[in-house]
Amino acid sequence: MSENMNNIVDVVYLTPQNAEFTLSENGFLKLKATVKMPKNISDLDDKEPDAEEDKPKEFSFERVFLHRAFPFENPNEYIAVSGNFPKTEKELAKEREEKEKREKEEAEKKAKDAAEGKEDKKPKEDKKDEKTDGPKENTTSLGDLKEIGIIRDITLFDQNQQKYIADELHRKYFVPIIETIQSVKEKYGYVYCDVKTNIGRIKFTVHDAHRNLIKVSDDRILIADVNGNRYEISSLRALDSSSMRKIELYL
Repeated sequence: MSENMNNIVDVVYLTPQNAEFTLSENGFLKLKATVKMPKNISDLDDKEPDAEEDKPKEFSFERVFLHRAFPFENPNEYIAVSGNFPKTEKELAKEREEKEKREKEEAEKKAKDAAEGKEDKKPKEDKKDEKTDGPKENTTSLGDLKEIGIIRDITLFDQNQQKYIADELHRKYFVPIIETIQSVKEKYGYVYCDVKTNIGRIKFTVHDAHRNLIKVSDDRILIADVNGNRYEISSLRALDSSSMRKIELYL
């Protein structure tokens, strides 16, 4: 049990030897990596682990997602990479079993309704024409993502791959820098801000400002708005006196 648990939490580092980052035609970050298929907690129930499944295999991920472990202290180190692994035979077998169970229950219900003389009064033209052999909509959600591995330092990769990774991180963690605060108005627990940033003038709303104004350091502030967007005051000391007076109430 403890050995299996240790296997689950093993850290996989992505290096130029086992991973290659490229871009898709749509500009998404892609990855080809030779890694082990991640285990689920349910796999602990297996008395005899499959040695073949534990071997590293080459997987191609059409899109991967990055997450910084230390976004402020070490923004280019210890980057978690997540993506969608193909389903295992065990997962596919479980899905087939559940599908067969549903189909059996539906057939039994129809037979029972027919025996009791019940009819489906819903017009046939209102029924959806379900096609099982046509292309299916991609319904993959972020909840399906599994960690592929960790980039210890992006500088381990060549310049092209470093740029791909850095650009993806920049897109995810892009934060406008607040240069001047035009106005701050509070109403019913919400703070309405009008600011000038390095990308232009922006208006945003902050709920519970005392919790969503985060002091990264004594001089640096990170602000999160109601939509999850982030803004930064890189230096309180660099703000003009008028801007400082508007923001200091919430610090």
